[in-house]
Amino acid sequence: MTSAGRAGPGGMSDLLRAIRRRIEEAKVYPDSARRAGLEGTAEIAFRIGPDGSPVGIELVRSSGHAELDRISQQTIERAAPYPVLPGRIRIPLAYRLD
Repeated sequence: MTSAGRAGPGGMSDLLRAIRRRIEEAKVYPDSARRAGLEGTAEIAFRIGPDGSPVGIELVRSSGHAELDRISQQTIERAAPYPVLPGRIRIPLAYRLD
C-alpha cells in the first residue's frame, strides 16, 4: 500500500487497515458490470489531504474494463474522509463474480 505500512506493528499499519476497511465498505459492484460478466482488479493510488479527503487519485493498473476502473476511482472518493496518513497509498479493488 504505502511505505508507511513498513513502520511496524500498530500505528501506521492500523491506519492502513482502517483505510482498507473503509474502502471495502464503500465499494459497489455495479449491476451493469455483473450482468456483463465483468471481472478484474483495478489498482488505485492516492494521497490523503489534511482534511481526510483523497488527493491525486490515479489508476495505476487497469482492471481491463473502463466501468470497473471508473467505479474504483469513485469508491476512493466515496469512502472519504480518511484518517490522515502521510505518503501515497496503493490499493487494489477486486471485482469477482461468485
